[in-house]
Amino acid sequence: MSDELLQKQIDEDRAAVLLGFTPAQLGLLCEQSGLGRRATGEDTRQRWFTYQELCQLCRWVARAAT
Repeated sequence: MSDELLQKQIDEDRAAVLLGFTPAQLGLLCEQSGLGRRATGEDTRQRWFTYQELCQLCRWVARAAT
């Protein structure tokens, strides 16, 4: 993947769809793994991810499943 794509950020809803999780499942995985960042300001609870973080999350889930 290009560096530009790896640094692009996507929101929690889109990340859940891409990974095949519900938003609640993704939230739980993020709490456990420490991946993803909460948006700052505007009193939002939205979490954001880079594609690199999504790849790390997939690897983390795969290791946890074995």
